[in-house]
Amino acid sequence: MKTNLNDIIIPLLKTLLLLFVLEIMTTAVFPNIGLINYRIPFNILLVLFLGLRLETPYLAIIILIVQYCHGFFSVEGWEMGTVTGIIICIVVSYVREMIHFSSWTMTILITQVFQLLWFFLQSILIYIQMGSLNYIFEKGWRFLPQSIIIALLSPIFFALLNRIWNIDDRGMLGDKV
Repeated sequence: MKTNLNDIIIPLLKTLLLLFVLEIMTTAVFPNIGLINYRIPFNILLVLFLGLRLETPYLAIIILIVQYCHGFFSVEGWEMGTVTGIIICIVVSYVREMIHFSSWTMTILITQVFQLLWFFLQSILIYIQMGSLNYIFEKGWRFLPQSIIIALLSPIFFALLNRIWNIDDRGMLGDKV
């Protein structure tokens, strides 16, 4: 378990730098090649990694920081993503012992399942806020291909983030063996 702030600050800054690079790429580069309506939600991938692989009492604050930085590039805001991310991490804490990243296929499958849960929770929050299902259906058609891309990229990003956060693959979610 990472309880020392010194073990968290440097990896968090590296993670935020990665998020900024990915967000700039999706907001500036992708529209130039014709991908205007599709923004790959790398923030969801980062929050899922943090929830699945990091054990720290500061997890909610880290999610808030990641979502707040994502909010600079999104019109959706940071508050719904923060609430959704924290709820996802609560769910993860209950099923953590059953989740094993034994292969790339399992990583892709687990990431896809939690992204669908993310979309479901976001949809509930959007419906509460707007009172209409139109935006949810419109967002759903875009979310499905985006979530598949994120799920396919998840093993690569999880390996990179394991190195950034110094998490050993053999360890149990943050504990080194």
